[in-house]
Amino acid sequence: MTYISVDELAYRTFGNFFYKNKESFQELKVKIRHSHIPMSVDQYLASAFMYSIFAGIIGGIFGGWLGLKTFGDPISRLSLFVDSTNAGFAEEYLYLLAILVALLIFVISFLTVFGVAYIYPYLQADIRNACIDKSMLPAVTYMYALTKGGMSIYDVFRSLSKYTHIFGTSAEEISYIVRDMDYLGKDFISALKEAKERTPSDLFKDFIDGLILVSSSGTITEYIKNKSEQYQDMAELANRNLLKRLDVLAEVYVTVLVAGPLFIMTTLVVLQFFKPASAQILYMLIYAIIPLATLLFIVFLDTVGELSMSPKKGSVPGYPIDFSDIPELRSELSVEEEEKRDKKLKLYKQLYNIRDRIFNPYRTIREEPRYTFFFGIPLGFYYLTHLPKALKDSINYNFHWNLTFAHISDSSVHFISAIDDYLVIFIVISLIPFIIFYEIRAWRMRKIDERMPDLLRNLSSMNDSGILLSNSLKIIAESKMGLLSKELKKLKEDISWGTSTSRALMKLENNIRTASSSRIIHTLIKANESTSDLKSVLSITAEQVKGDERLKKERSSEMVVYVVTIYVAFFVFLFIVYVLAVYFFPESASFKNSAQGVGGYGGIGNSYFNIEEYTMLMYHSALVQALTSGLIAGKMGQGSVYMGLKYSVSMMIITYAVFTFMV
Repeated sequence: MTYISVDELAYRTFGNFFYKNKESFQELKVKIRHSHIPMSVDQYLASAFMYSIFAGIIGGIFGGWLGLKTFGDPISRLSLFVDSTNAGFAEEYLYLLAILVALLIFVISFLTVFGVAYIYPYLQADIRNACIDKSMLPAVTYMYALTKGGMSIYDVFRSLSKYTHIFGTSAEEISYIVRDMDYLGKDFISALKEAKERTPSDLFKDFIDGLILVSSSGTITEYIKNKSEQYQDMAELANRNLLKRLDVLAEVYVTVLVAGPLFIMTTLVVLQFFKPASAQILYMLIYAIIPLATLLFIVFLDTVGELSMSPKKGSVPGYPIDFSDIPELRSELSVEEEEKRDKKLKLYKQLYNIRDRIFNPYRTIREEPRYTFFFGIPLGFYYLTHLPKALKDSINYNFHWNLTFAHISDSSVHFISAIDDYLVIFIVISLIPFIIFYEIRAWRMRKIDERMPDLLRNLSSMNDSGILLSNSLKIIAESKMGLLSKELKKLKEDISWGTSTSRALMKLENNIRTASSSRIIHTLIKANESTSDLKSVLSITAEQVKGDERLKKERSSEMVVYVVTIYVAFFVFLFIVYVLAVYFFPESASFKNSAQGVGGYGGIGNSYFNIEEYTMLMYHSALVQALTSGLIAGKMGQGSVYMGLKYSVSMMIITYAVFTFMV
């Protein structure tokens, strides 16, 4: 978190109060520390209080406007809550009621923002706890590989702390231990005890407790090996528990965020025949409540362990040639000239990277699918430039809308109904390239990870036969290893030309760039550098990878159930809104028309019921449900909302087709 002038003002204003009462917030203090938020509890609460006041002021202004709009026409806007014969009293106390609404919205906004700020450290601590627990197994396996070769535990920690992008949040926790020893001057035991107080993970605390006990003996390697085996068993149990939780959460999602809104929408549509104010709640439900509730549900999935193994995984850095053994040559250049040359070299490297990305577009986009938006979004805008002339004129005509709290005008309904189809197509055009390349990348990563157990098993058997690692890699490169074969042949060529085994493996890791393979290959590199006896390291790593693949297969089989469940729920939702739009609304209009001879509007005792407006709302509700349901399907089924975009786009296309050709 960045400390800005507003935080300073907040502490000067409210800091003294929270400092005097900080003993009342001890639990929050612990959670702030677990979340690694760089603020004291009194500073954090003072800042939260200040931001809450700002939010309350904004909410109060909006509340005053809302009160004037609501009580200015109470008969139509309060009819959902108050009988029309009794609603006229509001006109007599318009400004007083508007002030009361402003105060109410001020309090609600203040409490909402302060409440969110208060629970944020708790939520962040839970997410960090899940991250640490899921990344403990590969981190401990890496520790075992290095301690097996005779490296001290402190040097192991120092090595692990450099690769948080590979080994995840547990490696980040280790990096704080190294920091305490290097920069704060603490001894090893004190740094471990400090880490135990700082971490939110009970699993990490248990590991640290055992490490403190065995640190003075010579059994650290055996202890880490036992922990690695224990965490493997725990990972399988955790996966089964996760699948059970996802089963329950899938039912909760369908009930609360699909069936629940559908029931409320149907009820509000019926009430609209008698209570015109129900349309206002319908707008809030479709455009605000459903999207926000889905966002909160996705955040909640993170707290139950639905996370990637390396949440802070970044690009695997390039590995420069090691010049440490080469004596430094003195240059005749001055310090200023050396700095200029260094700047030129850095500029050249940046330009070279840019040129490499431009001249290798497929590889660039395959590795970073987000670059597809550089041409996907322009393609979408290009499509929008070909709108019909009448619609363009309508955009210019409707550019200045009169914001009221009543039903939107007929012209606005016609305009939105005309433009929303084009916006759906724009979104589809923008997302499809990203979805294609993201799926290609995911497929490539999945195929590579599936071959890693075979690679480790072959290496283990060859090492057991006394074959060196470099020779084993050459032999395996000639076998059929799927997508790995091409990269292994490059590795073979590098070794044949005299490249060290570690350097060749580093290049392989840099070329593959998957979370699982990076951890495996990096563990293999360090094990090869520290010991020639790789059998135990390879066997434990192979068992870990085999277990990971088994868990992925179990997850994949269960994934189909989640996706099908959400698709079925969406189609039920779409069918109901389709029936409302095609049969229910016209029948209501014909009933009203036959009774009163009024066209264009329908209803029972309510002249505000606009069929075209409610058809538009049903269409938009189905689009919102398609987008949110797809994201949830991807998050629950494959652990990523990006993997759910294909489901979202497919359901949006189905919705577009139904309301374009059948309504």
